[in-house]
Amino acid sequence: RAGSGLRTWPYFNRTVMELKLAFRPNPCDGVVLVKHQGSWGFVCNEVWTLAEASVICRQLGCGSAVGAPKYVPLPGESLQPRLHGVSCKGNESTLWDCDLEEWSQKNCSYEWVVVVLCSNGTFREIRLLKGNSPCAGLPEIRNEKGLDRLCGLHMEEATVFCQELQCGPAVQASRKGLGETQKYMTCNGTESTIRNCRLNNKFRSGCQLQLDDEVICAEHTEVRLVGGEHHCAGRLEVRRGLTWGTVCDSDLDLQTAHVVCRELKCGAAASIPGGAHFGEGSGQTWREVFQCVGNESLLFHCPRKLQQKELCVHSQDAGIRCSEYRLVNGSNRCSGRVEFQTPGSWAPLCATHWDLQDANVLCHQLDCGHAIAAPGGGYFGEGDGWILPDEFHCIGTESHLWNCPVSTLGASKCALGNVAGAICSGEYFLRLKDGQSRCDGKVEIFLHGVWGPVLDGAWDLNGAQVLCRQLQCGKAERVYTSLTSGPGVGSVGLSSMKCMGNETQLGQCNMSTSALAPVGITQEVGVICSGSKRIRLVNGTGRCAGRVEIYHNGTWGTVCDDAWDLSDASVVCRQLGCGVALSAMGSAHYGAGAGPIWLDELSCSGNESELWQCPFQGWGQHDCRHKEDAGILCSDFTAMRLASEAHNCAGWLEVFYNGTWGAVCSNSLKELSLAVICKQLKCGQQGWLENKQMAYRGSEVSWLDKIECRSLYTKSLWQCPSTSWHPHSCSRGDESLRYTDYLSQDRLQLLNALPTMLRVRDGGDSCSGRVEVWHGGSWGTVCDDSWDLVDAEVVCRQLGCGSAVSALGEAAFGPGTGAVWLDEVQCKGTELSLWDCPAEPWGRSDCGHKEDAAVNCSGSLSPAQEGDNLLRIICFVLGTLLCFVLILLGAQMWNKKGTCHGKGLEDVASIREYQLVKKGFSWRNIWNIWDIALLCSI
Repeated sequence: RAGSGLRTWPYFNRTVMELKLAFRPNPCDGVVLVKHQGSWGFVCNEVWTLAEASVICRQLGCGSAVGAPKYVPLPGESLQPRLHGVSCKGNESTLWDCDLEEWSQKNCSYEWVVVVLCSNGTFREIRLLKGNSPCAGLPEIRNEKGLDRLCGLHMEEATVFCQELQCGPAVQASRKGLGETQKYMTCNGTESTIRNCRLNNKFRSGCQLQLDDEVICAEHTEVRLVGGEHHCAGRLEVRRGLTWGTVCDSDLDLQTAHVVCRELKCGAAASIPGGAHFGEGSGQTWREVFQCVGNESLLFHCPRKLQQKELCVHSQDAGIRCSEYRLVNGSNRCSGRVEFQTPGSWAPLCATHWDLQDANVLCHQLDCGHAIAAPGGGYFGEGDGWILPDEFHCIGTESHLWNCPVSTLGASKCALGNVAGAICSGEYFLRLKDGQSRCDGKVEIFLHGVWGPVLDGAWDLNGAQVLCRQLQCGKAERVYTSLTSGPGVGSVGLSSMKCMGNETQLGQCNMSTSALAPVGITQEVGVICSGSKRIRLVNGTGRCAGRVEIYHNGTWGTVCDDAWDLSDASVVCRQLGCGVALSAMGSAHYGAGAGPIWLDELSCSGNESELWQCPFQGWGQHDCRHKEDAGILCSDFTAMRLASEAHNCAGWLEVFYNGTWGAVCSNSLKELSLAVICKQLKCGQQGWLENKQMAYRGSEVSWLDKIECRSLYTKSLWQCPSTSWHPHSCSRGDESLRYTDYLSQDRLQLLNALPTMLRVRDGGDSCSGRVEVWHGGSWGTVCDDSWDLVDAEVVCRQLGCGSAVSALGEAAFGPGTGAVWLDEVQCKGTELSLWDCPAEPWGRSDCGHKEDAAVNCSGSLSPAQEGDNLLRIICFVLGTLLCFVLILLGAQMWNKKGTCHGKGLEDVASIREYQLVKKGFSWRNIWNIWDIALLCSI
């Protein structure tokens, strides 16, 4: 292009020409502007690459180029063009050394202007967030002081994003169906970085999260376990991109299985059964070996090697059984000290309440057959760290320890060195299935990789005696049969067996196996051993109170109340691990039962270990009816409530123990524990202690201190560790504060309606600025750790400010004051309010105010909305004043001993005033008046 470049243009002095990047807060990012003949203008180029951008970044001392997008300018950014047709090789010292077509203010044929992003600018990284691997999720650009969500990516844009992350091409984009002219970002799909694509600000708007899917790249990898008895056991299936497939059992090792269990938050791998142990999969079988070290957090991070061996069929599908419990320090993997995986370590389990039923569940869980022994006293060593006090109450038939009732709250500290152990049979040759205890059920044998029934023709009482002895279940009481699924040929295990009856294991008998059952109607065999006897309490709202029922000879029955007293009840309470007996009830206090009445005229001394060791008339011998069924209440029966006259989901937290309601100490109740309590009471997902310093008016008993629930998966308060039960656990004033607010839905709506719960400050309008929240009686800020556009979306929607444009960090609108209330906020984007989002407990933060989070929202509050909020605030203030007026009136009326007949109780204020006068002047009733102010503010 002779005559068009500076090299052939001798009439101009380069020193009078200037260059800058404009319209951005950082001088190393922005629209390229050049100054010529005293005025600034932009560069008009159809083709704009990193070569041109790198020259500009170098010329400005801004490092290397990280992006060269083209950009339709925002209003206020429009200038006349100055320079046309720039073309650089990339090694030039200045832009003026490149080929320049012409200096002119003629109209540009392209709508966009050129932009340069330099390494010394604000860009930091791109990433996919909240997916199941780094190659799936919500696309986001992290800048120096904030985050930008890339919404509405189509397949071309998603492919550029994925390939820049070295995740291969995109297989799923976040948006479908919009025309080319409506796209904010447009890529060809061949760009080296998403920052080289064209941006059209005419279509820029806040993210509409409900319209977006996650972006999934071809290299995305995630795992699941299918076909097991719970989500931590099953056939291993791996998702590559959008396709799920199975893994050949010969390609899976224990290190890889550990990584899978860790990814699923299921602890460590207990076993890796092959041969389609959990059933055959379908579709793709991945022929690659994952070469994991074993400490990776995701299978995605493991190196992999393509397997070139023979074809693998679905009968060879790999399985994994994970467990957060393990056995260590034994002679093999099926014996040892019982340990539980806690964050960062393994903790031993106390042996005080560990028995053969509990050990049997763990043995099944670990694919280790049945339990032979459950030794305590540190038989396999004491381990390290704190000994878990958890008390399991397993039947023995559960598939996993987390299916057993467990008592941890108030448990006494474990004696030093009394660590639980388990010795399992180490095989799964035989089992009893579908019984009511570990010692009864249908007999099944493991053969050719599957469990199959044992038919009646291959079984007799001698075999049953051997089986009961082998399982440590006493003597065989009965052998029974039941029809199989019907005629035909089916899977079968034992086809013939001859036992003498004195063998210690069935393997010592003369027997043969077969994979096929004979044609015709067959019957499965079941066994009831003497060790199958069980006792339970029914209809008492807890495992330690209710109607006494006994499982005997394969049937549940009841106990007659003739001669029933506290000595008999004490045996039952001790047998169930429920403390001591508080009451022995008769006359079907907990309702009439059904089935046989097994025991009558019991005469226990109180020292027996099992109820059937007491003298009685004989099994099934009685002169009673079910209206005489016996019941008991044990000291370890627990219950929980919120003591309040006006609210179901707010009040003093009280627990029932040892026959008495008592308070709970507040000094260690954290957000996690409050959430567990709320969910257990069916009062929402969150709660907090409201700081109202009032005297506790309940019982003088205070039962518990230092309650610290361990995880969000905890099902109830009874599974949370605490100090031991003690009737005077709290110091005066340390009881859980009145109106500990466990959010019911209507209470949540009321609190969200208050105008002073969430605000933004120091921005350009009421919809941008530093995010501030009201909690614990004061305003505070939010930390920018993990703060992204999804979190900002929730804030903007809650403020009525449209959708989020950007999520800013590092005190972009200046540092706030007060507490940093929230940290590590992890919204999904669909929450109604910011406090619905997962986050660290209130006030627990490692941030300073230089890390305060902020938002820019797409909308602004209309004058009507502003006026409405002002009206709410005024109403709130007036309501507060009304509160004090009513307090004074109530006090005067109380002093005069006036009475109120309850006239005009139709409205809320009259009801609260009536309660104040009728019940006297107390802080409890004043709080009810406070509700008027809250209602008025809405």
